[in-house]
Parts: sequence; structure tokens; C-alpha cells
Amino acid sequence: MSIKERYEESQSRFETIFYKSKMGNKIIAPDLRIMQINEVLLEMLGYTEKEVVGTKVISYAHPDFVHHWDELQENLWTKQIPSFQIETCLVRKDGSYFWCQVTSIVFRDNEASLGYTIVEDISERKALELDLKKLYDYQETMMHMVAHDLKSPLNNIKSLSDFLKKNLEKLPTVASKN
Repeated sequence: MSIKERYEESQSRFETIFYKSKMGNKIIAPDLRIMQINEVLLEMLGYTEKEVVGTKVISYAHPDFVHHWDELQENLWTKQIPSFQIETCLVRKDGSYFWCQVTSIVFRDNEASLGYTIVEDISERKALELDLKKLYDYQETMMHMVAHDLKSPLNNIKSLSDFLKKNLEKLPTVASKN
């Protein structure tokens, strides 16, 4: 197999993985501009390829996460870290946002460094986690109330018992008749 044939085969494998993946995929330049993006990620974001290619990845970061996102990208591109994975929010074209897990690496392509990112929509999982937290918080509140409600009568009984012990000899004795 010639070098050209191996290259074409490798390119074909990459395109299959990139475009047929169930995850969102993108390739970015060192200036963080999107060079290539698959249909899955376009659907997640609600944009067309024409609208996204050439824009900076930070454009889609939720404002609460921009600083952390910038920091991770800086560390990745300066080779302080080999890759990163983060749970974050991305903003869709319509202004809504969704939770996703983002994994990024930098790789060499001929003489250029490029970034490869995989995006997995985890909105469903995050919604379940939130529901679970609400249930846990409710359970904690209920347990606190039950403990308080049980403790109050027990404290009253204990106080009465202590009072009776302390004042037992002061109580008149009742003679039993037989």
C-alpha cells in the first residue's frame, strides 16, 4: 500500500468517525476559531455550518463559565495540560442553554497544531441530578421535622420524670388498705 493510499484510508476513517459520531465534534485553530464541525454539534447549538465555521468557541460558552473555559483553553494550548474534560453549559442560537461534557485535546496535523473537541449533551443527566438533589433536600427537611416533633414530647416526659424524682418524697403517701 502506497503512502498516498494509506493517507486516503486514514482520512476516510477520520471522516467516518468525525461525521458519523453520536457526539458533537469540532476542530479548532490555535486562535480558537472553529474550522470544522459535525452535524450533531450543529443540531445541539441550533446553527448552520456556515454560521459557525470561523467563529470562536468562546462565543457559545455560557457567561457563568467563560472565565473557566478561557483558562482551560489557555492551559491546553500552552501545553500546561495535555487535555481537559469539563461539564459546562453552552448557549444555543435561540438563547437557551444546555449542559454538556466537553473533552478537548491539541494534536499535530502536518505542521499545524489543531484542537479536537468532543461534546456530549448531558442535559438529561443534569436534570435527573437536580431532581435527586431536590428529593434529598426534601428528605432532610422531613427528617429534621420528624426528629424535632419526636424530641419535643420526649423532652416534656423527661422533664416531668425529673420533677417527679426530685419531689417524690414531698408527695403524700397513700396507705394501701387490705
